[in-house]
Amino acid sequence: MGGFLRRIQDVDLREKIVLVRVDHNVTMIESKKGDGLTVISDAFRVESSIPTLYAIIERGGRPILMTHVNRPRDKKTKKITMDEKRDGTKAIARYLSEKLGCVFASPRVAEKTDKAGEEEEDDGGIEMSQFFKDGTMQTMIADLKARRIGGIYMPNVRWFSGEERGGEECGARLAREMANMADVFVNDAFGSWQPHVSTFDVAKLLPSYAGLLMQRELDAMRRVLEPVRPFVAVVAGSKVNTKIGTLINVAKKCDALILGGVIYNAYLSAKYGVKIKGVDEEDVELARTHLVNAEEVQEKLLELPTLVESKEIDGCGCVPVDGRCTTMPKEYDAIRLVHVKDMKPGNEYSFINDVASISYSDEKIVQAVRTAKTILVNAVMGYTSKGFHEGTVGLDELIHNNTDSSSPANVFFGGGDTLQEFKSLSPGSYLNALENPQTYLFTGGGTVLKVIEVGEAGKLDIVRVLTEEEDEDERIQDKNKTSSLTDADLYDDDDDVDVGCRAVTDDASEASLTPSSLFAVVVVVVVV
Repeated sequence: MGGFLRRIQDVDLREKIVLVRVDHNVTMIESKKGDGLTVISDAFRVESSIPTLYAIIERGGRPILMTHVNRPRDKKTKKITMDEKRDGTKAIARYLSEKLGCVFASPRVAEKTDKAGEEEEDDGGIEMSQFFKDGTMQTMIADLKARRIGGIYMPNVRWFSGEERGGEECGARLAREMANMADVFVNDAFGSWQPHVSTFDVAKLLPSYAGLLMQRELDAMRRVLEPVRPFVAVVAGSKVNTKIGTLINVAKKCDALILGGVIYNAYLSAKYGVKIKGVDEEDVELARTHLVNAEEVQEKLLELPTLVESKEIDGCGCVPVDGRCTTMPKEYDAIRLVHVKDMKPGNEYSFINDVASISYSDEKIVQAVRTAKTILVNAVMGYTSKGFHEGTVGLDELIHNNTDSSSPANVFFGGGDTLQEFKSLSPGSYLNALENPQTYLFTGGGTVLKVIEVGEAGKLDIVRVLTEEEDEDERIQDKNKTSSLTDADLYDDDDDVDVGCRAVTDDASEASLTPSSLFAVVVVVVVV
């Protein structure tokens, strides 16, 4: 990185409002309690940010949290659709409230008619100022400062007009309004690498620091970019064109490269002159140019020798084992094994949906993984949502055997789908990985690939802005540009105001939070 990273532990947070950008982009599911609420399906990303929240409160800060959830803005129509059950933040606030024994209050979003963006600045989103017009945020901030609540959890930042339009006036206005709510900005969202308003623009308007999770992720990323060798990388994906830059740079850095998914299918099509259903010709040409005809890649690429072919993209509804259907008679051949050694120019294949588990018995594959000192996995090897599990499970088992050896590798799992399937399909290995100091689970797999593509984490705008020298005069000048929020709007400490949060939130309770009470919660969890 070009400069020193400004860290949360280096700043005095006493009595300061801290705006914290987290990456709590989690999947919501219906609660099994029948109460009509949604709950988080996997809390890994939320749990990973708790040390930063604890550090802020223990050091005297008062946190306002914000995250994006999903992609509510349609790329074609520019229309933002707000759906609390699908991409709201109230379920996350409830989880934190239950986990930490305090209230994370959530301002209600007023019902509105979504617009399709006919006007220049109207992307159909909500305005930050709406929460101050009715006194909602003034009440919450007063409660926050008085320690009657533990924190404020803002609505999905991608519901706000301008969040993804930082270069436009609506984005600049949103950045100023965010900055005017707080004294300090902390970015703990390594998984959100795009320079949006909530990750980049607001960081230029406030004293800005990296949270503890951001620091851990950056350190892990450094160890990927400066690996102990031999270094084995496993990369899979559904499109070559979205990962070709990453593949080129991974190939330069690693000692052995293993591919999966459509990327591997495109490679096989290009190398052996075969046709595989579901593989675009564009991907085949990219694979031919950058993978097949690249001598450095060919020297390092290890081919998985046996695959699972299916006549239907969705399979037959079973979970194949050893490349065979588990519910139909043996003569049923709609799912079968395909051997790379048998591929000849002109051969045509149906959908190749997975890697056969027997591939991980291949001598070259076993030797590469067994002797590796660094392993990067950013891959789901098969079409797991349709039951094609064995390629992903087989890979996890092979890597787990390495970590159980007398000389284990440093293993890094990318976030997103890689981590979700790892947890779902190999729960034992996943739990072992959580406790293994030589295994690191990234919260953001896309960011890992982006950093590899650009060469270093310091080239990401969201990291660069945390390392540049701060210009206090310029920051104050930018922050004070015309904004729809005034100091009175933001910090109304009128003693006559009813600061009971229940009037303005869906989820408030009698609980409160102080640094000492949170410390007690943490100690109880650890001791038990």
